[in-house]
Amino acid sequence: MKINRKSKPDIFTPRVIAVSFVFLSVFIIEFFLKTWCGVQCIRTGYEITDAMNKQQNLINIQKNLKIELVHLRSPQVLMKIAKEKFELTIPEPDQVIVIQ
Repeated sequence: MKINRKSKPDIFTPRVIAVSFVFLSVFIIEFFLKTWCGVQCIRTGYEITDAMNKQQNLINIQKNLKIELVHLRSPQVLMKIAKEKFELTIPEPDQVIVIQ
């Protein structure tokens, strides 16, 4: 008695292999693009943090310079610099000439 076995169709036909290769390629490309985008987001976040730190440092420097400017414009400091650096003194009353 012969058993009638049906032969199974070949699963790995060239068309199935080609379609599988295309889907696998798309999946791999999508995986790399997603990873690349994640890395770029993290890198951009670090750049933003660095820029914000630089901005804060510049704001602090500006505040310090404003304080120094106010200090240097005070009459006491101006008098001290005039005496020490330029050897200037307050004029005597007979040295003052009034122009009318």
